[in-house]
Amino acid sequence: MSEQPVTSVSAEESPSWAEVVNHAEHGDTVAVIAHGQHVADIVPSGELDRLRETIDVLSDTELVRDLVEGLTDAHAGRVFSSGDIAADLAARRAAGE
Repeated sequence: MSEQPVTSVSAEESPSWAEVVNHAEHGDTVAVIAHGQHVADIVPSGELDRLRETIDVLSDTELVRDLVEGLTDAHAGRVFSSGDIAADLAARRAAGE
């Protein structure tokens, strides 16, 4: 998740929605405080999309396993150059795969 400025508003102070929306439009997360308790966050829609995507990815155990395996391979130096991949794809196309 990206680092975003956090602005707090108190529900008791009746902030205008225009002010809250303005903060979200500029990429800020707005923490809503009511009766001294943090009760909600208003987040920019792009951040909400990223959070949903993260949840989808982390919920797919097979995908997470594949990602971990890929990172392990990369750290161990088991990688292919883009030229190697392009050559492999060209050979597969030529073979009708």
